[in-house]
Amino acid sequence: MTERKYRTDYSGDFDPGFRFEDLSREALVRLVREYALIVHLLDRSCLTAVGLRYGQEAVEEIAIEEWKGASPIYTQRIREIMRIEGDGVSAIFKVLQLDPGFAQHYMDVEYELIDETHGFFQLRSCGALLDVEPFGERSVTGMCHTIEDGTFDITAQAVNPKARIRPVHRPPRNPAGRVPHCRWEVVIDDDTETLPEADITRMTRGTTAARHRFPAMRDGTPHVPG
Repeated sequence: MTERKYRTDYSGDFDPGFRFEDLSREALVRLVREYALIVHLLDRSCLTAVGLRYGQEAVEEIAIEEWKGASPIYTQRIREIMRIEGDGVSAIFKVLQLDPGFAQHYMDVEYELIDETHGFFQLRSCGALLDVEPFGERSVTGMCHTIEDGTFDITAQAVNPKARIRPVHRPPRNPAGRVPHCRWEVVIDDDTETLPEADITRMTRGTTAARHRFPAMRDGTPHVPG
């Protein structure tokens, strides 16, 4: 049997039957990094357009709804394809490590697991913060307070409905230039308010994107592990 050759890039002739499974591991890593960053580019372009027409408060409102609509759904899809089991803090951290909102290197995230009910994560560097800091404290507070307070628990509770995420410290940076940029505590306990599923989440669940199921790969490997 001839050993299969994987592409390390897409140089050479156009291949009308090209699929991602034709790429080598190294090529796929490069592509995944770029795709994770593209999520942020799409978000910047969309919300910048909203801000230019309707102002900062509209940006915050739509950003929160965008996250509420998408995060619970893609979190479950990621858990399914990557076989992330359990509902403890380690499972939440696994999801965050794979979350496109935490694009690796653009978001330099570090994790500290205390036990399955308690942990911390921090961003030594946050590309999103560096984007908004030049626009002043109002923009920073809108992203790091208003938007995060309205969204972080949504992602955590997609793994465990009794999980919450609270800031230890966050921007505006004091002192200026503070590193890590922010630090967050993750706790699971019965006192946590369980958030109801938002209308936008239910609407998003009905979309073609949310319901799409990928076919098996060329060699028969299923997209969702058995």
